[in-house]
Amino acid sequence: MSENAVPEGFVSGGALDLDFGWGRMVVQTLGQDRDSSLLPAKKRMCQIVLRLEPIFLHEKRFSRLGSVLLIITTALYVSARAYVEHEIHRATSMLADASQVQVGATEATVLPLVGRYGGYKWKTEPLSPREDWSDRDEYDYQKNLLSDYRFSLEVSPFGLLTTNGHFGQRGRVTQSIRATINTLPARLRAVFGLRDWGTAVDLSIRGGRVQSVSGMVLVEGRSRWLGHEWEFASAMPEHGIQANVFFVESGILEMENNGGAIIQDIFTPKASEEEVQTSRKFNTACLTSIRGCDGFCDFTPRTLEYLKQHPDAAGNIIPPKCP
Repeated sequence: MSENAVPEGFVSGGALDLDFGWGRMVVQTLGQDRDSSLLPAKKRMCQIVLRLEPIFLHEKRFSRLGSVLLIITTALYVSARAYVEHEIHRATSMLADASQVQVGATEATVLPLVGRYGGYKWKTEPLSPREDWSDRDEYDYQKNLLSDYRFSLEVSPFGLLTTNGHFGQRGRVTQSIRATINTLPARLRAVFGLRDWGTAVDLSIRGGRVQSVSGMVLVEGRSRWLGHEWEFASAMPEHGIQANVFFVESGILEMENNGGAIIQDIFTPKASEEEVQTSRKFNTACLTSIRGCDGFCDFTPRTLEYLKQHPDAAGNIIPPKCP
């Protein structure tokens, strides 16, 4: 039957052409023949004529909608990956720049670094009164290490470590971003390149000179948070280990959505080049890994290898056995 043919037993009653913008629908009405017994068939035929084209048009419309959604999803994925890669570049550059800072350098020499990464200044909290300390020698040691103030620099693609430099709190935009990130499952975010992480650099100033500089990385691992921190200081942070020039400790992390652990490498100007390089190495692939890094064997393998060869450098850490 041709497109405009009239079935046997019917006469054409005219046609109505409807243009909806997203498609056209042609409705052809069929008049009744002499044989009234054909009336039910006529009704069914009219229904067929009315339904065939809308079904086709809806399928075409859904196909276009699916294509648009695919394009939008792809664009969002590419944009997210590009943004994260850009932030990783900024983070690694910040840590590399911080590693060039020398203990004893003047404050003026580090101000360009602070400005480059939008750093801010913190006033150091004073120590509690000496009589409150059970170990007075430790108090005297800490008093000589107390800085006047410090500068903090941060790079966090999703505001993990971002705070208001004047009040030490997150702004409303950062709070909204954090709420969204914490709502989405970590595994789903990782597929789209949205694994949560953050980096920070601290510069402590005493008497107008750099007393210590540290760099820290926090990242969502496969089952828990992982942290790595290195600190280059004029002296060890505790009286009991002041004779060491390189020391490794560990600590507990308490994050917004999970717990974890952090490994800390501390060294002084007397540390060897091997110890300096060891302390600053971490696996950057953990920041974008879809599966996620599983423990320090994945995240800081070089430090663990060093401790295996030099167990006397280990503080409160029990190095895991890596495969």
